[in-house]
Amino acid sequence: MIRSILKFLFSILFWICAVIGFIIFALFLALYLGKLGYFTSASKGLKKDTVLSLTLNGHYVEHTDSNGIGTVFLGKDASLYELTQSILKAAHDEKVKGLFVRIESPSLGIAQTQELRDALLAFSKTGKPTWCYADTFGELSSGTSLYYLATGCQEIWLQPLGTVNLTGVSFEVPFGKETLEKLGVKPEFANRKEYKSFPEMFTREDFSEANREQFQAVVDSILSQFVEGIAQERKIPHDQLRFIINNGPYLTQEAMDLKLVDRIESRYNLKPAIQEKLGKDIDFVNMGTYMDTEQDKVKGDKVALIFGSGTIQRDGGRSILDEVTITSNATYKAFTLAIEDKNVKVIVYRINSEGGSSTASETIYGIINYAKEHAKKPVIISMSDAAASGGYWISVVGSKIVAQPATLTGSIGVFGGKFVLTGLFEKMGIHMGNVSTSENAKIWSIAESFTPAQWVKLNAIMDEVYSEFSKRVGKGRNMTPEQVEKVARGRVWTGEQALALGLVDQLGGLQTALELAKKEANLPPDAGVQIYPPAKTFFESLTSILEKEDTDSVVEVGLFGKIMAPFQKMWAFFTLILTSNELLYRPLREIK
Repeated sequence: MIRSILKFLFSILFWICAVIGFIIFALFLALYLGKLGYFTSASKGLKKDTVLSLTLNGHYVEHTDSNGIGTVFLGKDASLYELTQSILKAAHDEKVKGLFVRIESPSLGIAQTQELRDALLAFSKTGKPTWCYADTFGELSSGTSLYYLATGCQEIWLQPLGTVNLTGVSFEVPFGKETLEKLGVKPEFANRKEYKSFPEMFTREDFSEANREQFQAVVDSILSQFVEGIAQERKIPHDQLRFIINNGPYLTQEAMDLKLVDRIESRYNLKPAIQEKLGKDIDFVNMGTYMDTEQDKVKGDKVALIFGSGTIQRDGGRSILDEVTITSNATYKAFTLAIEDKNVKVIVYRINSEGGSSTASETIYGIINYAKEHAKKPVIISMSDAAASGGYWISVVGSKIVAQPATLTGSIGVFGGKFVLTGLFEKMGIHMGNVSTSENAKIWSIAESFTPAQWVKLNAIMDEVYSEFSKRVGKGRNMTPEQVEKVARGRVWTGEQALALGLVDQLGGLQTALELAKKEANLPPDAGVQIYPPAKTFFESLTSILEKEDTDSVVEVGLFGKIMAPFQKMWAFFTLILTSNELLYRPLREIK
């Protein structure tokens, strides 16, 4: 028995040493090859006249920074920024004669869809032909947004037995009050004010009147944008198009009769049709290949571009599952790099966030304000799908704000609270003990409801955050307190609505924000754009797995410590599993 245990332990030790050895070898090999330039992408110039082929499928993020274990070993999501910039570059590339887009099932928000559609329209305006092909627009789901994207191309092809699910805009919210009651979970939240409706999912069984009002206005605004865009490109009168949308979805021939599509063909017929128009010698190049070029280091006066996506929080980052967050520390450092670079004359901050921590939002607000007021570098805000709540908090300090018409913004308000799990614990036979030094030491306990005194404290926090948020909006947007209150109260607006209310300065995408930034800083139109922090190389990404991300840490870890750290965690986890199994199965063995 002892011999078997020792043999098992030595086997584990052998494999751990083997893995450590492999990683060390891989790191030094990557370092050597990296110095030789094997991990830098070389520009792949087009050999002859080309039509670019783009397939839209999967998840798209604002920007990928080539950082972390998820990027190195699991691949990376497609970058919307790189994609749109490549389309705009191709529009003025003499060797690119056209663009063919195939729409499958891309994961894009509505404002992101507008961003990509704007790039397709800009390409078409150069006089180059564009084609869009789809097997279906939505099949058994809504295809309104995808069809709206397709109208950025001059010709729309649909396969036989395809459908066009042009059905309008729907917004669904799950309300779980009854479920929580059955589970014995009691939500206790305070909000400022009536439109700050997120807690309603846990406290109500349906929309409140205020919540229904705001989201009905949102979907109406988005539908109007769809109608305007589709009508303009497909040359269909607005009233007729609204009638078409109200009566969708449509079968293949119906879509053809309504002039929603131009041709019903199988996919393999598109390439010969393009060659017939542009010549049989035309070359077809995948957009990914065209995009695979190394970004030259920008010299001279330039624009700094910083991306922020996800929930706003004080610390953290991407997990192994590639969950994206905006952290105050990382954002602070990115702005600091841009501020300290003497060649950076203006900063563009691209935001895609529905909010998060008010404390973290204030930290980011502070560094943006410092860049603008003390470093004298204008900060142009570019809003993506959402810049609401905390996302608007960090936007309002910008010199100018640019939003897409469908961007969800505003939500000037706050909510906070907790779930009390006492009822659930009772159902599970769990009894919580407590030792504390004071009554309010248990204020955030999940086992006890707020006392009247604690409710007073919570409401005081909500009042202060709402007041400070409103003051920042008033200062940033030059509004009186009365004007702020009319657009605040936690209400969400589309970018189109926000422009009319004075919450944003201009409608458009990231390209619009970059152009505006160059004008603000008196830079020429061809001034370079540099992303901060700079993207990591393959080797930097590989070594970052073993590095401590926070460079401000007082504790310095040596190379061996960095290499051993993940294995120490693995060993601790493995030991826990062994111990758990031993405790779990010992009674079974004794019974047996």
